Amino acid sequence: MVDNNREALELHIFCKPLDWQLSALAQVLNLFVSSLSTLESLEIAIDHDDWQGEIEVIQWRELLQPFTPVKKMTLKDEASVRLVAPALTEVLPSLQNLSLTTSGWSPLGPLKESIEEFIATRQLYGQPVTLHYQDLKM
Repeated sequence: MVDNNREALELHIFCKPLDWQLSALAQVLNLFVSSLSTLESLEIAIDHDDWQGEIEVIQWRELLQPFTPVKKMTLKDEASVRLVAPALTEVLPSLQNLSLTTSGWSPLGPLKESIEEFIATRQLYGQPVTLHYQDLKM
């Protein structure tokens, strides 16, 4: 698919249990790791809210590992923010912009603390990340 002279890749993997979807996607991406070396933007949208209990942070880190050149990441919905944001430590060393797109919701409590800790840690190590919130209900 081509959009504004940029190439886009969209992957959907369907299987049960849900954690196998993530594992299968990570395996597919690892086959194309050399092709991902020029990828600068990554958008994650999760269609299932029921992933919370089945997916562990380490699985998200494994999935994100091939995306080291990504400079901009967008988490497109509440489920994406809740599931992926805690996994951001230790991955995506080139990340400069993190966008959280939600609908009438913003991170609170431990999730907000996790995002703030990620931003502060990156700042401390001279790899600042700018955080952007976009509320679709506004």
